[in-house]
Amino acid sequence: KEYSKLDYPKRPLEVKPPGKPLNFLFIVVDSLRADMLTQEVMPETWAFAKKSALFENHYSGGNCTRFGIFSILYGIYGNYWFPMLGERRGPLFVDVLKKQGYDLRVYASAKLSFPEFNKTCFVDVPREGIYDEPLGDDGAKRDRDISDKFISYLKARDPKKPYFSFIFYDATHGNYDYFPGFEKFKPSFGVSQLALNAGNVNGLRDKYKNSVYFDDNVVGSILKALKDAGGLKDTVVIVTGDHGEAFLERGRYGHNQGYSPEEVRVPLVYYEPGRSPERVKTLTSHLDIISTLMPLAGVKNAAADYSSGPGLFYRGERDFVVSASWDSAGIITGEA
Repeated sequence: KEYSKLDYPKRPLEVKPPGKPLNFLFIVVDSLRADMLTQEVMPETWAFAKKSALFENHYSGGNCTRFGIFSILYGIYGNYWFPMLGERRGPLFVDVLKKQGYDLRVYASAKLSFPEFNKTCFVDVPREGIYDEPLGDDGAKRDRDISDKFISYLKARDPKKPYFSFIFYDATHGNYDYFPGFEKFKPSFGVSQLALNAGNVNGLRDKYKNSVYFDDNVVGSILKALKDAGGLKDTVVIVTGDHGEAFLERGRYGHNQGYSPEEVRVPLVYYEPGRSPERVKTLTSHLDIISTLMPLAGVKNAAADYSSGPGLFYRGERDFVVSASWDSAGIITGEA
């Protein structure tokens, strides 16, 4: 580190651990675009949003998983992924919690070795706290499995020890998987990307919506278990997406191609015990998440010491947010 070019954080962190530490639960759904958060497509999350802060003009810090997740946990621009990976530097937020004795848990539907989250975002999470090889031959089965594993953990954990948990669902990515009984939107069918056109894209979009409907159901099981365990009294809960998904609205399909709202605008539901519900229409970013959470973990520094975002509840003037990819970045003004 003495040879590092990273100036992270800008100043040493001043931390005064809170007397009653909060738990932190992240629930991230892959490829979850903002317009999916409706009562029809995501009824469980929609109901939870009524008791939370719902951010209606929120953007990911990246147009693909690697940079989207990075922006959530580091709070800095996605192009810093590369030096962080090279130096195996974890996010400061996880470091702060680890020093305070938090139980660190990660439940992922896909292995953390690609993207290399085991060498970046979760490099400091003990291996025994990571479950990233779930059972199942498709994303829906694996998503159900990691939900069951987290719920089992929630029931058995030591309530005297605070926890950080990151749950990452994958059924909504690529194949758009779901269980029988969740085909709410029809006609629903797969389409080869080579054959995709304006005439058949609606069937693929409905398949995607069904997978979102399914993942919302497993999110609902997590939220119910949390409520039943009394966790809503002492747990910050974030439900969001790592990036969006385009269906030829502007000529492109999928993600990791451009910076259109379909690819980078995502929903964000933020629940904090004691905070009144609200709907926030101002421009916000994944870069704002960590600067919102760090003070709750006892960090006294200004947000600019460790993050590129001023915070989710910042109400000053803001002209743009930034979203990153492999070799480019987009300036998002919030205008479609």
